[in-house]
Amino acid sequence: MVRRAVFFDRDGVLNYLVNHDGVMTAPWSFDEFEFMTGVEEAVNLIRKLDYLTFVVTNQPDVLDDKLNSMDLKMMMLMCIKHLGIDDGLVAYERGSAWYKPNNGMIETLIKSYKIDRGSSYIIGDRWKDIVAGHKSKLNTIYVGEVPYQSPEKYQHIQPDYIADNTLHACTLISELTRDD
Repeated sequence: MVRRAVFFDRDGVLNYLVNHDGVMTAPWSFDEFEFMTGVEEAVNLIRKLDYLTFVVTNQPDVLDDKLNSMDLKMMMLMCIKHLGIDDGLVAYERGSAWYKPNNGMIETLIKSYKIDRGSSYIIGDRWKDIVAGHKSKLNTIYVGEVPYQSPEKYQHIQPDYIADNTLHACTLISELTRDD
């Protein structure tokens, strides 16, 4: 049986970014981890539509000694337990096959769960998410600052949809699903 899924980036999509010395980053401790407004409703909406839900997140801060692995494990567990996310993968090493904009995490989940690419989505707040989703032939939804920007090398890749936030993105998926 082929299934459909929604792949969520984590930081800036499911949880708030944190200001560290004037730079907005992923949380560096579990105490800083907080789900964004509307995210629980958004994930519930997707689950009710029978989509599998996955988190695919770059977390180089572990190797940079800004985030310890236990705090990261607790953050990911919150996504799975509190939001009901089906599975989550983490890329640590910049430039690895899993590290977005590479699509190794997405491909691993597609193969493991037999996901139908054409009826699946990725929701991300950075160009790396959109490029990774594009490489895996997913529908892409951008929820970051507008206008959407990417490095020159990737400017030919644009998101399929742009939404104000994660709840808006999931509502859009619901509307597109009804149109099928």
